[in-house]
Amino acid sequence: MDGVILKEIKVNGCHVDYHFEATGILKPYFTTNTLFIEYQEDVSSVPQSLLAAPFVASIIPLMWVTNTVMWVKELDKSFYDAIIRIHDAYQRLYSHYPLRGNLIPANFIENELVEKRNSLLLFSGGLDANCTYVRIRNTKPLLFNIQGWYKQLSDTDYAADADIRDINAFAKREGLEFTSAKSNFAVVVSENLWGKNIQPKFGDSWWHGFNHSMAFISIAIPIAWIYGIKNIFIASSVPMGEFCMCASHVTTDSEFRFAQFGKCVHDGSELVRQEKVQTVVKYQKATGKPYPIRVCSFNDHNCCECEKCFRTVLGLVAEAAEVRDYGFHIQKTLKEHWADVMFRRSGLMSFKSERVLHWPYIISRMKENYDYMNQEQKEFVDWFLTFDFKKAQKESRLRYYRQNFFSILKRKLHI
Repeated sequence: MDGVILKEIKVNGCHVDYHFEATGILKPYFTTNTLFIEYQEDVSSVPQSLLAAPFVASIIPLMWVTNTVMWVKELDKSFYDAIIRIHDAYQRLYSHYPLRGNLIPANFIENELVEKRNSLLLFSGGLDANCTYVRIRNTKPLLFNIQGWYKQLSDTDYAADADIRDINAFAKREGLEFTSAKSNFAVVVSENLWGKNIQPKFGDSWWHGFNHSMAFISIAIPIAWIYGIKNIFIASSVPMGEFCMCASHVTTDSEFRFAQFGKCVHDGSELVRQEKVQTVVKYQKATGKPYPIRVCSFNDHNCCECEKCFRTVLGLVAEAAEVRDYGFHIQKTLKEHWADVMFRRSGLMSFKSERVLHWPYIISRMKENYDYMNQEQKEFVDWFLTFDFKKAQKESRLRYYRQNFFSILKRKLHI
């Protein structure tokens, strides 16, 4: 029968190996037969029925889309019940395609969480996570960062190392505890085969559409058990009312349960991005201290040349905030810097969704706060509001094609 069998959960102190076997049509979809997680805490005291949760949640969506089966020896009953509800929530997101498949545990275990503290926050250091931190800071959350792109534990990931460095520094400044985990969960399923066979049906990648939030929340469950934490907080990335098929959604994340009393809180979905910027800026101004955030994905610093950096800088300026206090170390004036970036790179950037989803809120706040801005910020806002982005993109692409004509031709001709 087509499916996945979790054959063994092997624990060695902080390290967990999930040895599994994929059969039938699923076999080609896996790049390995072992999923691993390296925690900072000794997890040998965590019940196997809870340790199974990260494996189940990280892989089970593949069963749903292929109508196959997952077998496990034992599973926490609260978590199993939650998986059924999570499946139904995903089905509502992907209503155009039937999600089937089965999860079959041989035994159900009724674990009971002993609550010792309130909150764990899945923390990346980006805007969403920082907004949630500001909102729940009075609970003194345990910060937890998970890096899932390691093919082997010995691999070097400079962006991940920078995450750990920056979050450690943040935790010290805020007087918080911080822990982390390394895993290969993001590379266990072949993105290439998913992209070829399944993505056309759903219009999304394995990572974005089905995997990341399921893994993040479930990998936190053993840590929540050890510390006696009731609430696992994950920051929203999609505001309520904005339709988006994404693994991290308020309707899916909020269904997570474990050990009877443990749950996930999907925080901030009632806020649009600019309102999150407002929240962080208000906190930074109240403290009077720099508040660095890092929004560049898979980078060890804010590049200040991509759409995400540009969007965040726009949002900060709209709140009359000094962007350099937030980790955007721009040497020139804002207008000079971004005019130069648009000349060089606008042809490689996409602003279509930005114009619809984010810019209207940003522009509104720019107009409201214009009188509170300094001269540099006002010049930048004046430039942004009058700049012809479509024309700049067209001219940038023409320059690129002229400068790279022969290399493009060779690539097209496979020379």
